[in-house]
Amino acid sequence: METEQLKPVGVGERLERIRVGDADALSALCLEIYPQYYLHLWHDNGAWYQHMRYSPAALARELADAQTEFYWIKKEGYPVGYLKINLYARPDVDALPGAGLEIERIYLLRAYAGMGLGQGAMAWAEAVARWLGRDYAFLYTMDSSDARWFYEKIGYEKRGETRLAFEKMKPEYRGMYLMIKELR
Repeated sequence: METEQLKPVGVGERLERIRVGDADALSALCLEIYPQYYLHLWHDNGAWYQHMRYSPAALARELADAQTEFYWIKKEGYPVGYLKINLYARPDVDALPGAGLEIERIYLLRAYAGMGLGQGAMAWAEAVARWLGRDYAFLYTMDSSDARWFYEKIGYEKRGETRLAFEKMKPEYRGMYLMIKELR
């Protein structure tokens, strides 16, 4: 797939493919973004999760996976967030017809939230899904997160619920919603 070129998101914003060699820079950005939103979810303030998910080694493994793609979300040439899509994932729903594309992560530095960057990145991911012939885009979002309202605003519908099994996470924050947007 030729998703490697720079993709316009809006005036002054771009998406750019993140490579395995960028794992250190991606780790630094993740470790800056995550504490701005999610430390309250954890008994250990997210230390275990951040190491498990956002260490350079963990990110390098994910970046090497041919079925996933990561993109910098840039504002005026600087990475202010990132997007991760899974090209061949399936949601945890029985009897969902067709094929989808998962938007696994979309994170922005808090100072850049509300500027349309996330909406532009989501629209681009949906365009990739259409280009690949997918029937829908899907994602999981925390049931305690305000992000759910953003996803509903741009056309995603709640289609299921699940719970995370992370023991270090406070139980009241483990709920997740499956959100799907039909593309055909």
